[in-house]
Amino acid sequence: MPEGPETKRMVDAISKSLVGKKIISHRFFHEELLHLNSKSQLTIIDALSKSKAIILRLDNGYSIISHNQLYGKWTFNLPKTVPKTNRQLRIEFITEKKAVRLWSATDISLYKSEHENLHPYLKKIGPDVLDIETTSEVIIRRLQNKKYQNRALGSILLDQSFISGIGNYLRSEILFFSELNHNQKSSMLNDKQNEKLSIVIKEVSIRAYKQKGKTIDFISIGNTFGNISNFKRMRHMVFSREGKPCLLCSDTIIKVVQSSRRIYVCPTCQNYKN
Repeated sequence: MPEGPETKRMVDAISKSLVGKKIISHRFFHEELLHLNSKSQLTIIDALSKSKAIILRLDNGYSIISHNQLYGKWTFNLPKTVPKTNRQLRIEFITEKKAVRLWSATDISLYKSEHENLHPYLKKIGPDVLDIETTSEVIIRRLQNKKYQNRALGSILLDQSFISGIGNYLRSEILFFSELNHNQKSSMLNDKQNEKLSIVIKEVSIRAYKQKGKTIDFISIGNTFGNISNFKRMRHMVFSREGKPCLLCSDTIIKVVQSSRRIYVCPTCQNYKN
């Protein structure tokens, strides 16, 4: 499932292709949107992401809210390109230069823009990790909230009510860069550790967004090893690197399964005993 950084990059592409552009034709195939087919003209005035949801605000005061889940996918083609796919088309916008389509998604709703927060998914999520207003100060207050401070970090980092937009690969990478492991709790940490964790949650998520999913800190790698040419193809420090040496200490990275989800850990850097 796409995480916050992937969803935000998708919105960037949607925004570039559709916001403020003249939509020559539109087609809707999802039940909740069928009545929009009768509109002769629609204009998208804004596109944004909240956690793993995409919101398209229309000029008629309504917003289309979609969640890709495991199967949904947005595509961008030239208008004359005929897509070769077995996926089911849900939404199609055609402009002079682009054909933007949503395929296979099932979680699609239409809300008045002023009532977006009543959407079942949006109303239960916490602050979006990539939102400019979600600062490290906001995050540390969430960490120290009674609702979360006595729960394992491996659990709360996937809890979208805590900080939304974090998924499985970000969890492993955040814990690694924080020098913590999934069994620790905020209440067990000192102030300095909680402060570092709150900063890392923000920094790693932004880095993944800017680097198209890569979480490696290439500046730090360059300072440590003198160059980054040998690391360009690497995406992560620990995630999906089971059995490989840690780049910082050379200990062997291990995989732990917790609640049917994978977590990757460096036992030395993260002080973890299996």
